[in-house]
Amino acid sequence: MLLSLLKIHGHSMQSTIVNGQKVLVSSIPFIFSNPKKNDIVAFRLGNEIFIKRISKIENNKYFLEGDNKNDSFDSRKLGTIERKNILGKVIF
Repeated sequence: MLLSLLKIHGHSMQSTIVNGQKVLVSSIPFIFSNPKKNDIVAFRLGNEIFIKRISKIENNKYFLEGDNKNDSFDSRKLGTIERKNILGKVIF
């Protein structure tokens, strides 16, 4: 995914990103460096793509959380996400 436009479905990243908003995701920022804490990233889980913020990194595994802590299906339920599942960074 060099560059992709994704439409947000859900409220887990409110108020940073709202339901129905479109975001631009790119894998280019991660060609030369790894994802960092506080990056907002797209990741694949099964056949679905999610957008979450990196809150913690341990042993090359990423703990991802939605900004809306009361309404987010994230690493608190899913566990950590491996680097290979991170598709790119939200750049706009």
